Amino acid sequence: MKRLFVLILVFGGLFSAIQLAKASIQPRLKNEDVLSVQVNGLNGGSRLFSENDGYEEVIISKVVKWINTSSASEKPTELMLNKTPKASILKVKMKNGNVAVIEPAYNCVFENQLKTCTITDGEVIYTRNNKKVRLNSLELYDWLLVGWKYESIGAPKDELLEETLYTRYFSYLDKTYSDFIMCPKIDKIERINGSTSRHIVHASALNYSAHHGDDPFNRIHITLTDTPENGVKINEVTIQRGISEKESSIQCRRES
Repeated sequence: MKRLFVLILVFGGLFSAIQLAKASIQPRLKNEDVLSVQVNGLNGGSRLFSENDGYEEVIISKVVKWINTSSASEKPTELMLNKTPKASILKVKMKNGNVAVIEPAYNCVFENQLKTCTITDGEVIYTRNNKKVRLNSLELYDWLLVGWKYESIGAPKDELLEETLYTRYFSYLDKTYSDFIMCPKIDKIERINGSTSRHIVHASALNYSAHHGDDPFNRIHITLTDTPENGVKINEVTIQRGISEKESSIQCRRES
């Protein structure tokens, strides 16, 4: 019985060590540390996404989330071939000058003394500071191969319209709300008595000062009427304090 107990302790310790080793190699990035993301396609073509662009910053956040939520794989990270197959390459450039490289992962088999390697669905190789780790992430894999090509250049039309409307109504707010300029949205528009020129508008935005800090975001909710005879009239302003990270991501269109 004592021997069995010792064996359980040994195996338990080994399992814990393996889990800790996996955790230590799992990539962990912060959005604020990333300067840009660049993709070089397999058949030519490339795209650079910069954190200085408000719309592209959302795309970078999406890529960072996929990296952080991926799971480590125990499969090989090296092909052991004289010539590496051509593939799309994703480069994540950090503000400190470091660069992480992401490329598709391959599985290799020997047959008739010939080594054949094929791309593996849903798996990528992540390299940073000369250390490689193989990751499972179907979203990151799909985006690396084709998804990046279909990202809009600039914000979508409906997002631009919302920004334009919010900017118009923002000028009617008291100056005490001047910080609420991040990720503006028009949440709802209602016609007044069916009129196409008279509306009740519900809008929201986040406080910009929390963008690079550790404090959670606050969100402003604005209700107003917009009519030809009376112009813009602010009816109600409320502040929702300390919203969750998921809510702020939805507000900024980082997830639905």
